[in-house]
Amino acid sequence: MWELLLPLINNIMPGILNRVLPAEKMSEEERAKFQTQLTLELMNQDWKGIQAEYDDRNSARTLAAQDIAKGNAFTGFLSAIVRPAWGLGALTLIAYNVIYHYQISSDLKDIINTVLFFYFGGRTIEKITPHISAAISGK
Repeated sequence: MWELLLPLINNIMPGILNRVLPAEKMSEEERAKFQTQLTLELMNQDWKGIQAEYDDRNSARTLAAQDIAKGNAFTGFLSAIVRPAWGLGALTLIAYNVIYHYQISSDLKDIINTVLFFYFGGRTIEKITPHISAAISGK
């Protein structure tokens, strides 16, 4: 949502500042500094929401790890293999489609796209989020 509001606010803010605080009350440098501070604050609010979402995911993973610890080796193996099996199975079906010109139905294609987006996109986000978080917090 912020990615929609931020450009709008950045476009509207100079006009508002010109009307409320004319040039004799606020210099161009002060106006630019104010607009930069506003943009940074909006981006910070957006990042706090994203960080809360990843913290929720992390707590869910911790809870899942505790649930897995209650099971045996077989159930642990099954819970660990589900996501890679779906992702690699979908990738294999697409490779078969490309190599042998097999036509995949549109419903199955939608399922495959969803599986691949969640598998590879989710893994990518999981890997880069700690780096982004550390860079933003300055660690």
